[in-house]
Amino acid sequence: MAAQRVFFTHAGRYGQRRLRAQLQREDHAVGRQRLRGWLIASGLRARCTRTSSRPPRTTQANRQAVAAANKLASWPAATAPNQIWVGDITCLALALALALALALGQWAYLACWRDAVERRVVGWHVSESLHTDLMLTAFNRAVAVCQPPPGLLVHADRGSQYTSDAFTSLLDRTQAIASLSRPGNPYDNALAESGWSTLKTELLPRGACFADLEEARFELAEYLDHYYNTQRLHSALGYCTPLEIELHYRFNLP
Repeated sequence: MAAQRVFFTHAGRYGQRRLRAQLQREDHAVGRQRLRGWLIASGLRARCTRTSSRPPRTTQANRQAVAAANKLASWPAATAPNQIWVGDITCLALALALALALALGQWAYLACWRDAVERRVVGWHVSESLHTDLMLTAFNRAVAVCQPPPGLLVHADRGSQYTSDAFTSLLDRTQAIASLSRPGNPYDNALAESGWSTLKTELLPRGACFADLEEARFELAEYLDHYYNTQRLHSALGYCTPLEIELHYRFNLP
């Protein structure tokens, strides 16, 4: 059955709506109620948002730093790729052995930059340290791949990594414009925040963690570069993939 094939091809990451969208792309006509009934009868359930042990804080503000204003709030909406990027850092459970995950509470830190139009992760880096280099490496990778024009708006929270002299100098060299969320307001960076919920739900089954940093890098590369950016249907993109949106703008495809 086509629905079963799609469900397992996407490793149980597709719920009813996204599953139906993929089937329609393959010219399979199926109603929502029929599909819902089939999922229940088959005992299949898509991965859902989970809770985990309390992670360490990734946003540590430097009160002495000169922070940029929240320009994103009044900025014109992006109409093409490489006009607005949003960035954030999250932590992922890490243990040298899976059985030690809860006991040791070790963590890996993932920095990502996302394009506001494509919803594509344009640059990322994972490390065992929250040092500013984590975010700088992710940003440099994004710049190398995308070559953004001058005037790119770069938005993030007020963590010390984003208010550092090193990042400010990097933005100047890139001719990008800094924008930072208001203090203690995660809604100012909602696009970046929502991406973490999706990643953790789809990449790590309930209660799971990466065995070590090397496994984290491998799994993240497979998920972000080879699945999330190129194969996963995004409801915010009208159930298209980020790659399809990129091709649309690059080659003016329908």
